[in-house]
Amino acid sequence: MKDTLSAWTTYGIGGAARRLTVVDERARLIELAPDALVLGGGSNVLVSDDGYDGDVVINRYAEVNRRGHSVTVGSGMRLPRLCGYLAENGLSGLEFAVGIPASVGGAVRMNAGAFGGCIADRLVCAEVLTGGVVKCLSAAELGLSYRHSALKDGDVVLTATFALDSNAPADVKARGAEYARLRRQKQPSGRSAGSVFKNPQGAAIARLIDEAGLKGLRRGGAVISPVHANFIVNDGGATARDVRALIDTVKAELAARYGVTAQEEIIYIGEFG
Repeated sequence: MKDTLSAWTTYGIGGAARRLTVVDERARLIELAPDALVLGGGSNVLVSDDGYDGDVVINRYAEVNRRGHSVTVGSGMRLPRLCGYLAENGLSGLEFAVGIPASVGGAVRMNAGAFGGCIADRLVCAEVLTGGVVKCLSAAELGLSYRHSALKDGDVVLTATFALDSNAPADVKARGAEYARLRRQKQPSGRSAGSVFKNPQGAAIARLIDEAGLKGLRRGGAVISPVHANFIVNDGGATARDVRALIDTVKAELAARYGVTAQEEIIYIGEFG
């Protein structure tokens, strides 16, 4: 069962990969990534119950190099761990990310954000493996916008370099702790993949889902969180089909009621039929 992807996703959902390899070295990541699907923190994804008929690399490359107020980070490092390192070293600017359960690579690809901040605010450049070649792309070249980048399927982030501010470690830790408190207050506990849908222009998707009467709706072991309607939680034994059914219901209801096309942040892996 070591190749079962449920063990490597925050949802705890998904069938087996054809082959799964855990990588913690840059050279090995460059070697294997071109022929594999690369997963970092396993958030923001929904893996099919039937698994993935291909090779999967679990990216744990987490080297950190500091130069003054700049840090270059391996793409497999989790954001909470990075935020802890920055706080200990008195480097400020990414505190908003302290509770985001993504890897650095996934955060760059999706321009992850919270509390009004996002990765693009502090990203200088990223090394990206694209078409078998390693390129250093500036933040502008990455085309970062709301929960989006110009990276193509198959492109793999290797490292990311952030420009930060100097501050007292105690102050950085305090800000991070406050963001973590707000996150616990506003977002559900339990297994989820984070926000399911992007906010449409000029609207909060969670409010629309709530107003449509869908908060608390359940399919099997999956439930639209009563705490925050843009989260679908694995409440115990949920399948990918359960989660996908709720996603499809939300999309249909919002289109019918408000003419809103709900667009997923979730990335689907494998076949869903």
